[in-house]
Amino acid sequence: MSNEILDARSLKLGYDRSRPLISDFSFQLKKGETLCLHGASGCGKSTVIWAVMGKLDKIGGYARGEIYFKEKEILNNPVAMEQIRWEQIALVPQSSMCAFNPVYKMKKTYMELLNLKRAKISRDQKREKIYRVLDIVQLKETILNQYPHELSGGMRQRAAIALALILDPEILILDEATTGLDVLVEADILWTLKRIRREQEMSMLVVSHDTRIANSFCDRRIQL
Repeated sequence: MSNEILDARSLKLGYDRSRPLISDFSFQLKKGETLCLHGASGCGKSTVIWAVMGKLDKIGGYARGEIYFKEKEILNNPVAMEQIRWEQIALVPQSSMCAFNPVYKMKKTYMELLNLKRAKISRDQKREKIYRVLDIVQLKETILNQYPHELSGGMRQRAAIALALILDPEILILDEATTGLDVLVEADILWTLKRIRREQEMSMLVVSHDTRIANSFCDRRIQL
């Protein structure tokens, strides 16, 4: 079996069908690897991510080509994509506020995802899952009774990472995960992510325009 957990082939992506934003783009992510999609703002990095998540059409775009997860094609297979999205491939979006409904307390957002994907487990088991991921990202349980806007930027980013981890995915996608954070908070979150990668042997796909992150945090990078 191939060591590649994600294999994107000949992607053609964009929003205007007469002028693709990305043409004939391919990349592979290995098991346990951290790969950076690196490039300037507007080059299409996030477009690739939304294609991998099977959501590009929902934001007015289109995707052609093939994406394989564990040798199973998912880009052109909506049923397979739905099964692996969040379960096997999870996303930490560019803005942590985008991960949460602003009118929900944090606990409700975590519970909603578990109710959708883990409906058969008990409420106590769901609560334990929430406590476990909060511990992984070093957040106290008291945040569960707060609204997203009541958290600092760093705490909210950690909470978004916890939400992405709650279903134990094999691939974690980080879309400019530390953008807008001060240097000390950024360093702390990157250290946490390195620990998660090491302890859980997780593959990570990192989108970043920051050469420092591409060089110091990632195993290798692909330039868009």
